Amino acid sequence: MLLLVALGMVGCASAPDPDLASKIEVSMVEPVVEPESSAPSVEEILTVYKEWRGVPYRMGGTTQRGVDCSAFAREVFRDALGIELPRSTRSQVHEGVRVAKNELVEGDLVFFRINPRLNHVGIYVGNGEFIHASARKGVTRSKLDNQYWRTKFWQARRISI
Repeated sequence: MLLLVALGMVGCASAPDPDLASKIEVSMVEPVVEPESSAPSVEEILTVYKEWRGVPYRMGGTTQRGVDCSAFAREVFRDALGIELPRSTRSQVHEGVRVAKNELVEGDLVFFRINPRLNHVGIYVGNGEFIHASARKGVTRSKLDNQYWRTKFWQARRISI
């Protein structure tokens, strides 16, 4: 409103242009459109993966001396994408939005049910592959269609950037 008053004071004693005033009012109420978020950069994700590749699995571990699956996912998201994920798989599975397995994009979290009490998380990197901290191989890259992982697949989640 102050802007309209100020516009009326500009110039000699002439009244403000009514068309100009209505354009200003309209532009002040139009919603701001947020730019679409870009897909995560798989190159950044794989760069962080290379720093962790081969690190042994350790339940509850969070360092390069030993790491578990949810801590690894958290580190990758923090270092590659600047996103803070919760520490546990149990909490991570509630982040973002659920996506179908056939709609996976690079950077989606993939979750597996190992048994009724144990879940596992990895990060999809394209071409049917995901990176994760495996209890047997440490930080590694695996295929979703591997017989073991295919039977354990539970759900996927997309985290907004």
